[in-house]
Amino acid sequence: MLEKAAKRLKFIKSITNASLSKDEVNLNIWCPFCKSSDRNKKKLSIHLEKCYYHCWVCDKKGSNISYIVSLINKSKCKEAESLFRTSKKKFDLFSEEIEETLKEEVKLPENFSFLVENYNTQDPDSRDVLKYAIKRGFNKHKLYLLRPGFSTSYDFSRYLILPSYDKNGDLNYYTARKIDADTHNSFKYKNATVSKSNIIFNEINIDWNRELTIVEGPLDLIKTNDNATCLLGSSLTEDMLLFQEIVKNKTKVKLALDSDIFYKTLKIANLLSSYDISVDILDTRGFEDVGAMTHEAFKSVFKNSKQYNSNDNLLNKIRNL
Repeated sequence: MLEKAAKRLKFIKSITNASLSKDEVNLNIWCPFCKSSDRNKKKLSIHLEKCYYHCWVCDKKGSNISYIVSLINKSKCKEAESLFRTSKKKFDLFSEEIEETLKEEVKLPENFSFLVENYNTQDPDSRDVLKYAIKRGFNKHKLYLLRPGFSTSYDFSRYLILPSYDKNGDLNYYTARKIDADTHNSFKYKNATVSKSNIIFNEINIDWNRELTIVEGPLDLIKTNDNATCLLGSSLTEDMLLFQEIVKNKTKVKLALDSDIFYKTLKIANLLSSYDISVDILDTRGFEDVGAMTHEAFKSVFKNSKQYNSNDNLLNKIRNL
């Protein structure tokens, strides 16, 4: 962390309860605009290098950090003005221009093609990718919805590639899965090299006003209902964009994570519930993951999901004794 950013971090921590994000760039604090009675809910992020703030619940944005400080401790305003003064261009608002600087460029592998447009490909490796996709459960509807594809480039030959697009339709991520069981001479997965915390996988497909299904990985989405996304892992924390959008929109959630990490499911459910988000949990026992289910099996566990309550944490502890 830059020396000046470290000083800013120390200063903010001295006047209010704060926590540093995993990327060590943003500092999360209680939002003085929301004025939640629970000061442990850190909804407002301060960028320690670029000196702007943004609350992902009330959507307050700006670059006047000293004003934020004045709402917390007026006596510290002068010190804040000195510490958070920007030497280059000053931003009066959290503008689209700033948002653009935060975007990491993602490009699909060379010679990428969508499977739905290449049923009759003459390339043998690409035909095998299509066969693999169908074997995994892709039907025509899911081929259009999830937009999987393949590449004839050497590095991605015989990989099923699943791209992700943000709410504006811009590419923000991709994951590639080797279709061969023997991956001795290659990686099983190849992913875009960008931070996952700022990625909402295929947000272009999401209606935040409807119940949202959350699974672990992109291939699990083959079997889910359409209003769904994945964690690109098994964690969901407050500093992740997906979590922030759920809370902002008060979106009801259905969690369909692997049964062997049920404790993580409960941890996520408990965190969402603390922000008054309604959470249902799908019972995925008996399956390796959602991707291993049939479409019919998923519909059944989806229909029979149970609403989370705090007693579930106690039941899990008893079950693991």
